[in-house]
Amino acid sequence: MVDFESFKVNDFDIEDLFVKQGWKRYFDMLNGPIYSRLVKEFWMKAQVYDELSARLEEEALVRKDPSLKGKSREELGLSIFNGTVIKSVIAG
Repeated sequence: MVDFESFKVNDFDIEDLFVKQGWKRYFDMLNGPIYSRLVKEFWMKAQVYDELSARLEEEALVRKDPSLKGKSREELGLSIFNGTVIKSVIAG
């Protein structure tokens, strides 16, 4: 958060410089509302699906059926791992 008033009180009035460069709206957006309850709910229900998660998923299937060892994710019936994904269900 950028507090231009605090800068002014300390004899460092820089707000006009940002207004002239067209940055004022950007700082207004940064200083806008923060939905802390929504953010908290998101992270409480978030799951990070990363390379380790993908590998553990594969290993669990192989433990259940050892004949699957050495097969690709597609052959195991799993979706292709394209990188880390953060999933969260915050509505219901």
